[in-house]
Amino acid sequence: MNFFSDKISTLISFLVNLFLVIIKFLSGIFGKSQTMIADAIHSLSDGIATIIVYISLNFSKKPADKNHPYGHGNIEVIVAIFVSFLIFLTGFFLGYSAIHSIIHKHYYDTIPEKFTIYIAILSIIVKELLYRYTYFVGKKLNSPMIIANAYDHRSDALSSVGALLAIIFARVAVPIMDPLGSIIISLFILKMGFEILKDNIFIIMDTVPSDKLQIEVNNLINTVKGVKSSYSTRIHPVGRHYFIETEIVVDKEITVEQAHNIAEEVKTLLKNSNNLIKDVIVHIEPKV
Repeated sequence: MNFFSDKISTLISFLVNLFLVIIKFLSGIFGKSQTMIADAIHSLSDGIATIIVYISLNFSKKPADKNHPYGHGNIEVIVAIFVSFLIFLTGFFLGYSAIHSIIHKHYYDTIPEKFTIYIAILSIIVKELLYRYTYFVGKKLNSPMIIANAYDHRSDALSSVGALLAIIFARVAVPIMDPLGSIIISLFILKMGFEILKDNIFIIMDTVPSDKLQIEVNNLINTVKGVKSSYSTRIHPVGRHYFIETEIVVDKEITVEQAHNIAEEVKTLLKNSNNLIKDVIVHIEPKV
């Protein structure tokens, strides 16, 4: 079993989320903690996002067809944007609930049980570890959808930090710190949602992935024997993969077959240099 594959990492995320939803919801009810119940709802939204990511993985890997010549990789970007909106909703919900609690002074109603502190600590540790694991897999595979899911785990960990502080302060007779802590955490969560949304809109807008990748690609092209120079190199991101289009200058005295072989060598070199490069189109420009 490959624990660093997209499907296995997503399945692990779902099972961990399911476990946390159950224990946080039960501890919130029996521990008389509204904050813990809200945190359980956050974990539930995290679990829903993970299910959507898992289902979408099959569709994103469908091969190219007549209507989708670049494949279906941008499904990952669409799902990542959807996850960012889930994070936005979570941040808004936590902030709204906290403000409502302050206005109506609900924080005086109940004192959470001590064991809810340990549940919050467990949630923070588990979700932070899950974030680091999922983020590593997402970066390794260059998957915007899995990276977005990782940040959703981080937002859940931050939510649990807020829950922990809220419970501790509520137990030491400073109950208003419960909703104030939730407001601060909600702002962090909203910022995280914005960052995910921004990164994936850049992909949809065909923003060049990085100057470093652009330089690496141009340098590799110019190492191929027979290439005099290259220009108009465009890197087109689709989901986790890149499609490259470039123009190379070759000696006009060589045969068409020789020029074709040079172009094929450029294509092979680029694809072998980076497994995220899905395809390369090479245009040939003859010159003395």
